[in-house]
Amino acid sequence: DLPRFQYTARDVTSGLVFVAYADEISKTYATLFSAVISEHLRFCGVDLAGIEWQSDNGSEFKDSPTSPGLPSLVRSVGSGHHFIPPGACTWQGDVETVHRLQEDEFFDRETFRSPADFWSKTTLYWHHFNLTRRNRGKEWQSPAQIVHAKSSRLNPAVLSMPPLDLPKYLRDYVALSPPPGGSRCTRPSLF
Repeated sequence: DLPRFQYTARDVTSGLVFVAYADEISKTYATLFSAVISEHLRFCGVDLAGIEWQSDNGSEFKDSPTSPGLPSLVRSVGSGHHFIPPGACTWQGDVETVHRLQEDEFFDRETFRSPADFWSKTTLYWHHFNLTRRNRGKEWQSPAQIVHAKSSRLNPAVLSMPPLDLPKYLRDYVALSPPPGGSRCTRPSLF
């Protein structure tokens, strides 16, 4: 009963990573993930106008006339977005490096007895990754050290967003939305 897919966002400057898990790859989950990250960053004092999102050309990231996607969402909060050129797989190198590291350091070494065990261990791993794991490619600094050096006034909570269970988050968010005909001003924020 563990999720099959991981959604990953990484800041190329600091190496800070945000992750989420789901049983499918979908535009709904990709957009929800970007919305939660954007709200988390905004809450922690990050100027969203300074954020540029990059994604591959997967259908889960694209806008369509009837279904806005990640580009529309992040632009609506003031951030930028661009797609990598088709076939330019090295442009996703930072994210792919994270995937290799987590395989070597985490998934190849851990076993999970239950969903609760998975969530506990994955939360601990990603907190370690962002707060204490030093990165050889970043002059042996952790993402926390780099973020602090870049902006010591930034809320340190920016470093500790837990991994998201996207299906659960979506169920909980939708359950909190107002009923049809209800007041729009009672709609909750995403985070």
